[in-house]
Amino acid sequence: MQKLIINKPHLQSKMQRSGAFCVAALSWLLWLYFLLPLLTLSGWLLGVKSLSNEVRWFGGYKTLLELLQIYGGVVLVIALLWIVWSLLRKVIKPPAANAKPVVDNQQLCGYFQIDAEQLAQGKAAKLVTVSFDDSGHIKAIREG
Repeated sequence: MQKLIINKPHLQSKMQRSGAFCVAALSWLLWLYFLLPLLTLSGWLLGVKSLSNEVRWFGGYKTLLELLQIYGGVVLVIALLWIVWSLLRKVIKPPAANAKPVVDNQQLCGYFQIDAEQLAQGKAAKLVTVSFDDSGHIKAIREG
């Protein structure tokens, strides 16, 4: 299988790298936060003494079931809001089919450092394979 993601972190700015790290760390913390009740329940079922005390201290398994219902409700509400938002975005602002290009072919060739023939070949083909060098510049453009 071919790699579809270009993994070149050295081409990212420090701001992009730190932003990606913060998003990843926040995501892992959220996973841990949402998995903590399940880990506590598992430990209680396995008979871990300290977790058994914690379950009893918070009101037993009935309170845990109430919390799981609240979690399920929150996830359901978030999913419904996301679906409604997606449908509204599709209805209110459909993608522009006849949008005019912001840049011309000469500017594209200059930005990507390719010649006009390679650009025309890439535009004409239905499927294009683009090869990059280690610094992120386009090496070759092939059909297929």
